[in-house]
Order: sequence, then structure tokens, then C-alpha cells
Amino acid sequence: MSLGNALGSLSALAEAQYGLVTTRQAERSGAHRRDLSRLVVIGALDRLAHGVYRVAGAPRPSLEELRAAWLQLAPALQTDQRGTADGVVSHSSAALVYDVGLLDPLRWEFIIPPPRRFRPRRHDVVIHRAPLTDDDVQWHDGLYVTNPCRTVSDLASIRFDGGHLGLVAADMLERELAHPDDLAAALAPHASAYGLTDATGQEFLRHLTDR
Repeated sequence: MSLGNALGSLSALAEAQYGLVTTRQAERSGAHRRDLSRLVVIGALDRLAHGVYRVAGAPRPSLEELRAAWLQLAPALQTDQRGTADGVVSHSSAALVYDVGLLDPLRWEFIIPPPRRFRPRRHDVVIHRAPLTDDDVQWHDGLYVTNPCRTVSDLASIRFDGGHLGLVAADMLERELAHPDDLAAALAPHASAYGLTDATGQEFLRHLTDR
């Protein structure tokens, strides 16, 4: 494939993925690895991470590094072909996607439900193994991410700092990303882990947000 044709094919793929494309996606579209290397040399592609490129000139998307890490979980699949088994943005990374709380995580977090096993090559990627239903996830800003209530529940399940958890919950309520009753129900099973043994979900939610 000529470089012009290769770049055209990659640009079409990247258009729906915020300017990003993987090596595996490129190969499935008919481009070869050597084509990608040559396009990097001439400045038509930027290498972001192992097997992930950005088409030069495409606007840099928000959370570009998170998007690249997510693409690496199922590199052969385009984003619109992905399901829960292919990896879902979760925990603190999901909070970043929703732009809630005051978080600056050092690692990208994802849920891959069993039985699939995935061992990340990167030290800054954490894989949580937990079941997910279709109701637990949604598309947001081009990423497949746990919904707000599941995100808060996941953070509580790992004993996330109460002050930061409260800011995440408060921001979700203020921006109407979640209904208070639904958020309280998601938090209820975790109240005792935060020292509120007899608290209801509503009481736990008030405890977190009234600070």
C-alpha cells in the first residue's frame, strides 16, 4: 500500500477515535507496520504508546493518554465494536472522564470482567476483575466507562479516601449526573467500611457530601 493510501485509510479509522489508531487496526485495514514506521518518520503519525498512534494534525483529545491505554486493551477492535469484555474505564479514571472530584491519579484504571484475563505491559495501568452488566456502563466522551453510580460504588469498594469520595459524589449530584436516591443505593453496601455500621445509604451520602 502506498503511503498516501495508508495515511488515508488510517485517517478514516482515526476520525471516529479522536485522532487515534492502533497498529492492529491499521493492519486489518490493509496497512503494514513498515507503513506506520515510515509515516512516523515523515511526521504524518505521532507514536503515543506501544501500538497506538495519533494522526498528525488531528486535535489532541482530552485524556489522550487514557484513551491510548484503553485502546491497548483490545487493539484490534474499533471503539464502536467494543463491549464490556473488552475493558471499561473505571474507578478514578472514570471520575476523570466525568470531570468530578479533585483527582490526579498516577495510574489508569479499567475493569475487565471474568473470564477474560489480561496482563498489562504498563506499570501505570491497573486492571480490576469484576462482573459488569450492560446497565453498569455507558459511552461518555467517546469512552466506554462505568456509569456514575457504579463509579462511586467501585471507589467505595476499594476504600477510596472519604474526603475525595465525597467530592466525587457531590460533583455528580451538582451536575445531575446521578440521582441522589440511586447514588445512595450504590453507596449503602459500603457504609460500614467507612465506620458507619448502621447508616443508611442516604445517611452515608450526606456524611460524605456535608463536609
